[in-house]
Amino acid sequence: MRLIQIAVPEDQRAALVEVLEDRDLGYTVTNGLVDGGDRAIISFVLPADAVEYVLDDMEQRGFDTETFTVSVETEYATFEGVDDVQDEWAKTPNRIAPETLRSKAKDLRLNTRSYLWMMVLSTVIATAGLLLGSPAIVVGSMVLAPIVSPMLTASVGAVRDDRDMVLDSLHMQGLGLGLAVIGAFLFSLLAKHFFAVPMALDIATIEVISGRFSPGMLAVVVGLASGAAGAFGLATKGQVSIVGVMIAAALIPTAAASGIGFAWDVPIVGLGSLVLLLVTIVAVNVGGVTMLSYLGYRPDEVDEGFFDLSSAREVAVLVATAVAAVLVVTAVGYGSYQQFAFERSVNSAVTDVLESGEYDELEVTSIATEYAAAGPVSDPTTVTVTLSRTSDRSYGGLPNAFYRSIANETDEDVQVRVQYQDFDRSNVSATDSGSAALEAGGPRGVATTGIR
Repeated sequence: MRLIQIAVPEDQRAALVEVLEDRDLGYTVTNGLVDGGDRAIISFVLPADAVEYVLDDMEQRGFDTETFTVSVETEYATFEGVDDVQDEWAKTPNRIAPETLRSKAKDLRLNTRSYLWMMVLSTVIATAGLLLGSPAIVVGSMVLAPIVSPMLTASVGAVRDDRDMVLDSLHMQGLGLGLAVIGAFLFSLLAKHFFAVPMALDIATIEVISGRFSPGMLAVVVGLASGAAGAFGLATKGQVSIVGVMIAAALIPTAAASGIGFAWDVPIVGLGSLVLLLVTIVAVNVGGVTMLSYLGYRPDEVDEGFFDLSSAREVAVLVATAVAAVLVVTAVGYGSYQQFAFERSVNSAVTDVLESGEYDELEVTSIATEYAAAGPVSDPTTVTVTLSRTSDRSYGGLPNAFYRSIANETDEDVQVRVQYQDFDRSNVSATDSGSAALEAGGPRGVATTGIR
């Protein structure tokens, strides 16, 4: 609920009160002095979804919302028909007012010092969680990271045509996530050289890291959906703080993985994670802008024009930002396209091999590929194929079979690793198991599959 207070001239009072009565809203009217003139102060309570629509109705009756308009969050209100009003708007999919949207986005932001410290500390925690292989610690770091505000304010600024908001948000995104990568790098060096973890640790094989240095298509989907969900929550009654954890989940562990890769001098992990981080940043911003555009948030005469430049310095800042953004998006887009195409070819090649009759027992659990577009700094791309099997049968020629098929599909020099997950499968039917249990005088049993 929102408590709205507006100052209106006496000659508009009756018309605006009529708007409130038509909507069955509770209100009070008092006289006051605003801007040195006599005006009536009208106070009324309504659901947050209804603010924009009621103010629009008032503007059509001649009310100028720029004179004096205050919106305050309200815990509860009582007036005749309040339940009916709440029920009506709860069932109607509406959006909050643009002014409320901007204010809500800005209220999420911490001051710069607090923001940077929380980014560093959350990344240190994420780094420790990755090195320990602990998903629980990594999840805790996502809760602490305050990255949701600059991500969403950039989307709001872009849709509402507010240049200062966009530039400030992009600056905070770059500063916060850049500092996160540096913090993860320095912390990883300390952990490495003080033997908190083995110096010879193969970080690429740690499960919580191995999925974070390859910008696959699903990572883009996660970024787009996270940004869209955050924007939707911001523009409605959704929980932005909860969605913020999802946005942080797409960014903070990846920034930590990049720092770890550089600290361990494994460029394929450092560069791959850095590219994934950039891909996700772009995807989150695009998702947020797309959702707010879909919800109908368009610029109005109150907003500062994005290209309304008044000085050479503003022109230079805007041009430099635009050039940097284009270069980053182009480079990341090209690298991501290479990776997507490579992964698709690898999946096809592995499937072709397993379709032959001699591998009927095997089933694919996962296929992991390193970042294939890292260039000359990397060794041959490693493809790890994880298979499940129900016997101890050896498949010594399978890695080479995968290698030949992948090489033919991709024209790339690859290194193939095959690992197995062994399972025992029950061979007794439920009926036989039940009969055996009855013969033994015990309860009817159910056969289960165990992991060996």
